[in-house]
Amino acid sequence: MKIPNLKEYDLIIINSSGGKDSIACIWEMNRIIEDQKFNKKNVHISHQDLKNAEWKGTTDLVIAQAKFFGYQNHVSRYRDKNGNEKTFLDYAEQRGMFPSSTARWCTSEFKRGAGARVVTALSKPITKAKGKSKVLYCFGFRHDESPARKIEKKIHLAIQPRLTTKKRTVVECYPIQDWNAKKVWQVINKNKLPSHNAYNLGMPRLSCVFCIYAPFDALVIAGQNNPKLLDEYIRVERKIKHTFQDKKPIENVRDAIDDGYEPGVVQSWVMPT
Repeated sequence: MKIPNLKEYDLIIINSSGGKDSIACIWEMNRIIEDQKFNKKNVHISHQDLKNAEWKGTTDLVIAQAKFFGYQNHVSRYRDKNGNEKTFLDYAEQRGMFPSSTARWCTSEFKRGAGARVVTALSKPITKAKGKSKVLYCFGFRHDESPARKIEKKIHLAIQPRLTTKKRTVVECYPIQDWNAKKVWQVINKNKLPSHNAYNLGMPRLSCVFCIYAPFDALVIAGQNNPKLLDEYIRVERKIKHTFQDKKPIENVRDAIDDGYEPGVVQSWVMPT
């Protein structure tokens, strides 16, 4: 990776889902931060809490990961225009549909939107004091997770137009985009970094318990370990008459579990971006 010159930035915000790539991203950025002697008081971990849609203990894990490195942690959640927090399933009921590849509101509303509020809140006092601010916004995206990321994320630093204003510049940074999963786990294990038990259950990815891009066996593992939440998804699916995945009802997962189906080893699934 082309190492960013941290002296150019007022603030570093590292986005974290709590997953393996996020903690590896924090580790790599921490190495750079310490090497360049950047003030750790100006480094923040930002987590978008998906409430019951994410694996239990994820938010607590992110807090523990931030403390492990001595960074401040900020948790944000989706809020509607009236400031009311809603869960993933609340929103699905309201829209009458689950997210899809052409309408990924799970990302735009529950992750980007919530995370943007943290960027605004943390940069506002700096902008007010100096008249301008520059933020390094870091993500644990990796090329081998998505064909689209190989095309769109060739560079390690890119201006984020959605968050950049006349007085604030936000630059996205992808510290581990060239890493593979093997290297991620080597760093985690060697440095004894805190990770989620979902990986021990056979899940190759964290974040949402039930992902619209997950293969069937991953959904079964998730359902076996989150039966009440699975029933809630089934309830909403029946109510709105829209399948969780395209023409693939999540109720099929419950049927498979009830029939004693045992999932095989799950490889990480491809994300569109």
